[in-house]
Amino acid sequence: MTNLRYLKLWHLIGALMIAFIFYVSLTPHPIQLSGQGTDKLYHFSGYFGVMAWYAQLLKRRTIAVLAFIVMGIGLEFTQMLVNTRSFEWADMLANVSGVVIAALLFRGVLARLLTLFETKILKLT
Repeated sequence: MTNLRYLKLWHLIGALMIAFIFYVSLTPHPIQLSGQGTDKLYHFSGYFGVMAWYAQLLKRRTIAVLAFIVMGIGLEFTQMLVNTRSFEWADMLANVSGVVIAALLFRGVLARLLTLFETKILKLT
């Protein structure tokens, strides 16, 4: 939460995560994945990761949950505007699932992982 010493750095990393999701979602040259359904795992993981990250930074996680759900749905619709990309309901579901599951898991102790990292690993007080 706000007791993090390097809050600006953690927000910068979070912003880079969001930028990466935008890039891989909208690039006209998508990453070629092998294996059926592999991309759903990437969709889930990306949104899980960014929600888990921000669950540790924000006091009002509900806003982040709503913002990342809107982002996941919006980017999927936006892919229809990129000739080499396609809209998929399953991708949208994977995005939203990642957000919701991370929001549910990253409460209590898990919501303090960055605080523990700063105090125990970096030895900052």
